[in-house]
Amino acid sequence: MVKDAGQLYTIEGIAASVLILTSAYLMLSATTVFTPGETHIYDMQLEQLGNDVLAVMDTAETWSSDPYPKSELEIYVENGDETGFGERFLYLANSTGTSPEDNLDYKATIFAREKATNELIPIHFGGSEYYRENAVMVTRWVNVDNTSPNLAGADPRQQTVLLEVVLWRV
Repeated sequence: MVKDAGQLYTIEGIAASVLILTSAYLMLSATTVFTPGETHIYDMQLEQLGNDVLAVMDTAETWSSDPYPKSELEIYVENGDETGFGERFLYLANSTGTSPEDNLDYKATIFAREKATNELIPIHFGGSEYYRENAVMVTRWVNVDNTSPNLAGADPRQQTVLLEVVLWRV
């Protein structure tokens, strides 16, 4: 014969299972898991932005009557025009649909062969000093005709130089 104690344990077990299922349902349906973006996501976006800007600047005008048209990046580097490069680079970087308060800064350096020792030398090519964290580096190879030497210290000949831009948000 079944005693009253067995019925009490059964009712208690059913009540506990209903309570557990109800608590689990309320917890899972009411809680939103929010994971803030990590720093490297913003760094990758900034690096892609810098690469895109350099690619746009390194695209030559196809409608030119010159059979071998130069890109504006080649013209800036050949002429040593730091100011023109900086204005155009920041204009393109800040006009890509990002928010108006997205303020970018950069430091550009050109690596070319020195005429005396034939070693690579860094040539400052505009921008400000970098004193912050979370900067990204973008690079681009640029063909230049440096026969009228506008790059101080670089070998006055046709060569390919490396343009390195360190880019960060202010």
